[in-house]
Amino acid sequence: MRFKLRHMEVFRAIMLTGSASGAARMLFISQPVVSRTLAHIESTLGLSLFDRKGGALSPTENARIIFREVDDLYGAASRIDGLIANLKTARRKHIAFLSSPALGISVVPRAIKHYLSKHSDATFAYRTGLIRDMPMELLGKVIDFALSIWPIDHPNLRCERLFGGKICLIVPRGHALARFDVVPVVLLREVPLILYQQDMPIGALIRESLVDAGINAVPVVEINRSEQACSLVHQGLGVALVNRYCVDEDIWSNVVVKNVDLDIPASVYLISSRFEPLSDDAQGFITGLRAQYETDMSCDEKGG
Repeated sequence: MRFKLRHMEVFRAIMLTGSASGAARMLFISQPVVSRTLAHIESTLGLSLFDRKGGALSPTENARIIFREVDDLYGAASRIDGLIANLKTARRKHIAFLSSPALGISVVPRAIKHYLSKHSDATFAYRTGLIRDMPMELLGKVIDFALSIWPIDHPNLRCERLFGGKICLIVPRGHALARFDVVPVVLLREVPLILYQQDMPIGALIRESLVDAGINAVPVVEINRSEQACSLVHQGLGVALVNRYCVDEDIWSNVVVKNVDLDIPASVYLISSRFEPLSDDAQGFITGLRAQYETDMSCDEKGG
């Protein structure tokens, strides 16, 4: 391995402190050792990582790119330390999982609350992350399972649809579209739209559906996270087509959720390793999550 873990540690310390002397203090080593290690790193990699200006070290673009990956690696190592610490505790139940960010707004917190109300001795290690992170964390046994708003096709992973629905429309409270039970898509021509970025799978799908409906989908704001859309609608800046599972009307009190006559699916998937069966604790949590969804749907139907 050309970029050894010890070298990464020194490189990261320099990036965080901005100087060889700062890195030395952070790592409890001498400044000459840091300087020699940095020179060795640049020579081995064949890349210039820092511009020397007096006593300061200014990172090059190469260094910034490498740092993002190195910092992710340290984040993963820290999570493993946390997982090991949790395994040492006397608690009987421990559930470690990852979810898409949209599910972390309301769906997952409510499910954890429900589970803890019945299993007060349980602990969780929960984070949100991108779909691209899920296979590595599952197969590396850092997490027990993942919850995703998109399916994952991987030979070593199981992908099971837990429950589903459709993309919804969110509008500011008191907006003209709020009076409809189902908003006609043609009316979206007349309002400012807040849409996911087009390079996101959900963004491309929504744009295609709008174009098919004869709507020139030029958003007033493009977003990459569902909570951004909710906050913008809450401020009255437009309406947004979003995943229903990201909306919490208690958090965004000025947001109203409406059905729209677009058939765009919005599902939740359980992702797990084919090599590791889910524990009874994880299975119990998933069962509670499903039950919560069925209760929510029943309440929505009665409310409608």
